[in-house]
Amino acid sequence: MSTDDVAVGAVVRYPRTGTTGKVLRVEEIGGSKYAEIDSTGLFYRVDELISADRTVGNVERKERSLEEYLKEHEDLQKQLEDVWEKGTDQSCEGGG
Repeated sequence: MSTDDVAVGAVVRYPRTGTTGKVLRVEEIGGSKYAEIDSTGLFYRVDELISADRTVGNVERKERSLEEYLKEHEDLQKQLEDVWEKGTDQSCEGGG
């Protein structure tokens, strides 16, 4: 799914967590496009979403507890930390 295909009303899935929902809005934040998904109320990078139109019927917002939101946030934070640790050697070398 290209970033141009993500539009308000599109049904998308975030493969890392399996989160599926309709796009409520698309915004540019810090030079990247993000889509707010109705099922979580969270923003996801558009280039990491895939189309779910063919696999999902009606997507309804399900009630989620604060603990579920915190767990998802912690999982995403862990993923970011893992990427940071694997993607850099953590040195602070600068030119000059």
